[in-house]
Amino acid sequence: MTERHTLIAFLATLVAIVVMVGMGLAALAQGKSLEAVGIGGAVTGLIGVLGTFKPRTVNPDTPQSVTDENGSGNPVPVETQP
Repeated sequence: MTERHTLIAFLATLVAIVVMVGMGLAALAQGKSLEAVGIGGAVTGLIGVLGTFKPRTVNPDTPQSVTDENGSGNPVPVETQP
């Protein structure tokens, strides 16, 4: 998938969430609380799907370098047990 396809999939999922929340509100307004809860569960699943969209590196076969900003002269403070 290209970045454009990923963006389209992300936006389609976002639109689906908005539509389903509207359906849930409509069901709740009609007094159908069980259907509204079911739609809420489906929306929760779609929100989980949104979490799978991650930015990609330019070259996925080459890992990005990690830099140590603290160095040996400025170590990270560590709490000691009493």
